[in-house]
Amino acid sequence: MELTRAELFERIWSEPMGSVAARYGLTGNGLAKICDRLDIPRPPRSHWTRSASARDPRPDLPPAPIGLSETFALGQRQPRKSPGTRTRMSAEERRQHLMDTASQLALKEGLSAVTIREVARLAGISETQVHNCFGGRTELLLALARREIATQETQRRKRIARGTNHQTRVMLSTIGYLHEAAQRGPLLQMLLRTPEVRDALKPEWVAQSNAARAPILQQLVGKGKMDLQSARASTAALAAVSLKAGGIVASKRAPFAMVEEICLTVIMAGVHSGDTLTAEAG
Repeated sequence: MELTRAELFERIWSEPMGSVAARYGLTGNGLAKICDRLDIPRPPRSHWTRSASARDPRPDLPPAPIGLSETFALGQRQPRKSPGTRTRMSAEERRQHLMDTASQLALKEGLSAVTIREVARLAGISETQVHNCFGGRTELLLALARREIATQETQRRKRIARGTNHQTRVMLSTIGYLHEAAQRGPLLQMLLRTPEVRDALKPEWVAQSNAARAPILQQLVGKGKMDLQSARASTAALAAVSLKAGGIVASKRAPFAMVEEICLTVIMAGVHSGDTLTAEAG
């Protein structure tokens, strides 16, 4: 029976995979392999055992893999188009595509499922081609972590730019960080729990944190009543509150609105205290 990728995508997100598979004389595993080969996102295994409110949202359907059409015969091997019809990716496009594939795999099956072999299989290329882009699994995970961090930082800076004073910028920065953590945080949390990724990124984190805190320390020490040690402790404490809140919303351990309210209350109280000291000193 001929179907489109969009039709199959709609069906597997409307009822359990086993029910859809049985209708076409397939096993659930067989249908799952077809979905993976056609790059059709499928619900995680626990999706239908959860309540409707706790289920993962339906993702967007990506374009068909290179060489595959949008229409296929279910249960039969999808014929490849001739090599002459394929569009060759640039090196950077290939890297981004592989990171996208690894990201989707990690969120669906967990980070342990992300291997060079599996990423190559899902991307429809050889392991050698993946190794041409990334030296190994750790290099792939590091590139993915750096991309997530850069995206979050870009969004944070865009929000800060709308602020007209110090307190407003801090508030917008905190809100932006929490929203990005809720949206993109689950993947980054998984990556940062991986020792080789965390250790490799540590020097970059330290340098980035020092650069971000330098203007704040200068303000507190240069004009305020704080000594450098107290100023560092104060900014580190507020940063820890923000990071902890980000981890909570990323793992969905508490309602977002509640975490946001508590975090903002603590952060803004700390900022107000520092600004008060600065004003008194001036």
